[in-house]
Amino acid sequence: MKILSFLLCAVLLLSIGTVAFAELKTFTYTQYASGGTPTELEAVILFENKNKTFTRYQVAFTSCTCRGPEKNYSSVMYIELLNTKETPDEASIRQISFGEMDGTTVGLWGDSNPIMGHPDYTAEYMNDHLVQPLVGTRKAQYDAWEGYGDTIDPVDPDAVSGATVSTSNITSVIRELFQYHADKYYH
Repeated sequence: MKILSFLLCAVLLLSIGTVAFAELKTFTYTQYASGGTPTELEAVILFENKNKTFTRYQVAFTSCTCRGPEKNYSSVMYIELLNTKETPDEASIRQISFGEMDGTTVGLWGDSNPIMGHPDYTAEYMNDHLVQPLVGTRKAQYDAWEGYGDTIDPVDPDAVSGATVSTSNITSVIRELFQYHADKYYH
């Protein structure tokens, strides 16, 4: 919530002309609603910091449009993508979080908590069964992703069945972020 409050304050200050910000970078991803209804939306790169071996990103995106806004917010994903692989297809996820890392809030799980119809599918459950298994996955895996309802290996499809919208939207955002990353850091 702190990140979203900051963004709203930044927009307000920008609109009255008292603060200057660098242009935000965005990329288009496919956002899915229940049943796999696709919409093209923009994800916003809130933070990008490259070092010798990896780039840190913080990306905001629409989580779910299936329920009212009182149940869903924008998600903020913290993710580190490796820069040192031979080809962009081999670039992989070093770390990823929708919450805290080392005692610092770096992201926000913006989907329902728990996911509607699945009382056990809390943000913590999804972190254990969807988010953390993505560590080590490569760009080539996302390029081969078949879309809504498909999962990236090593995510166990049975462990996230019933969370198809969340799983598909996160995968879609990561796929497009990997492409942005490849275009920028692998020329």
